[in-house]
Amino acid sequence: MKKITNPFAGAAENDAYNCFGCSPANEHGLHLRFWLDEEDLVAKWQPKKEYEGWVGVLHGGIQATIMDEAAAWLVFVLLKTSGVTTALNINYTKPVYISKGEITTRARLISTEKNLARIECKLQDGAGEICAKAEATYFCFPEKIARAKYNYPGAEAFIHG
Repeated sequence: MKKITNPFAGAAENDAYNCFGCSPANEHGLHLRFWLDEEDLVAKWQPKKEYEGWVGVLHGGIQATIMDEAAAWLVFVLLKTSGVTTALNINYTKPVYISKGEITTRARLISTEKNLARIECKLQDGAGEICAKAEATYFCFPEKIARAKYNYPGAEAFIHG
């Protein structure tokens, strides 16, 4: 797996960057980290008690956030642009117990049609069991617009070496 760099973190032009999912500067955020594993975008995260829904179980909204964020980074890295979520359909199949450790989410491109990308996401608990699946639909901006209006730094900013 190749580690993905977060080009938004620490950049002077991104002083306002405070994403709940991926900004390392957001004190309440998830601080997600990302890797590229062939055609999968992988997010890893260590769950914490403050993100519980029920006792010992990760809140479903946090699970949704992690899958949505993984889909967004797939758009950045593999589709070489930025976009916005237009739909996120989730099936929660098992509870995600915080005590099982680090969560892994895999996002994979299903299809693209015009400016829409369909992305499949799977969230695994620390024991490797798939606990939730989602299909995200993203509206993807043309790269020129993503760079000009949405601070997209280009695909080359995410992967080094």
